[in-house]
Amino acid sequence: MGRLVLPDCQGYPRLAELVRRCPGGDAIEVFTGPYVTPARLAERIRGARTVLHFFHGRPLDTGALLAERPREVVVAGPAGRAVDLDAARSAGIAVHDTPGLAADSVAEFTLTLLLMLAHRVPTAVGSAPGWQPAAGRELSGALLGIIGWGRVGARVARLAQGIGMRVAAWSPSLDEGTARAAKVTRMPLDALLGTADAVSVHLRAVPGNQEIIDARRLALLGPRTLLVNTARAALVDMSELRRRLADGLLGGVALDVFDIEPLPADDLLRQHPNSLATPHMAWMTDDAVGRFLAAAVAFAVSKDTGPGLVRRVV
Repeated sequence: MGRLVLPDCQGYPRLAELVRRCPGGDAIEVFTGPYVTPARLAERIRGARTVLHFFHGRPLDTGALLAERPREVVVAGPAGRAVDLDAARSAGIAVHDTPGLAADSVAEFTLTLLLMLAHRVPTAVGSAPGWQPAAGRELSGALLGIIGWGRVGARVARLAQGIGMRVAAWSPSLDEGTARAAKVTRMPLDALLGTADAVSVHLRAVPGNQEIIDARRLALLGPRTLLVNTARAALVDMSELRRRLADGLLGGVALDVFDIEPLPADDLLRQHPNSLATPHMAWMTDDAVGRFLAAAVAFAVSKDTGPGLVRRVV
């Protein structure tokens, strides 16, 4: 099958260990330290048939990639962040991503953030050493509005229903039959924002969705509404979000994605008592990483990992 190379293990603790534990992982040549220069990357991928790029690894340098020309790149995470897709296309390098392999991890993390926000865990933890409890609120019976109905959004709906929440959803791809089967109420976006007790965002950040939750739509949220975003920061007007949070116009926000990463220590979103900020970690579970590695190895060996596990982008 030719060399299978993971040139940069940065971005996930114990990634090299998980590679070794993965069935077929001994076929992957692993480099644990980051490559510092394009020349070093070129050395690492020289002669490789397949290059694996992991979510938080450094983007693959275009010059090195075009010089060495592996047959394919398999990416965990957004392919466009890892590879210059136009350059890969012109060079005949196939680029594949692995959609949905972290959907369970992200959905569970989303509900975790929502529960912590509703029960004011950040406020209580932040009160140390004063040791002051904070009165929260129950989510059972509350209406969760889900924006974006894909793998993650659908899983979040099921988890929320499991704790007794009512669920409404809006998505360009959501039809009435699908909504009925999932026992969710299909609503227009503005109506959802103006009605829900909590809102969770699960759209892709494609050009038509940039700041889909703009200043006007943020104003539709009530002063007790909770907003969770584990998708992409570009979906929300972040400046207006900060302003409304500072002015007490939101019940609380929990975010795993930001317009600035790493988020500065003095940013309002890291300091406000009604804000919970986590460092882009919703996808980070050994389970999700194991699925990616297994899919990538199976694909490199046999080009068959089952429907939908590895998808060609370029």
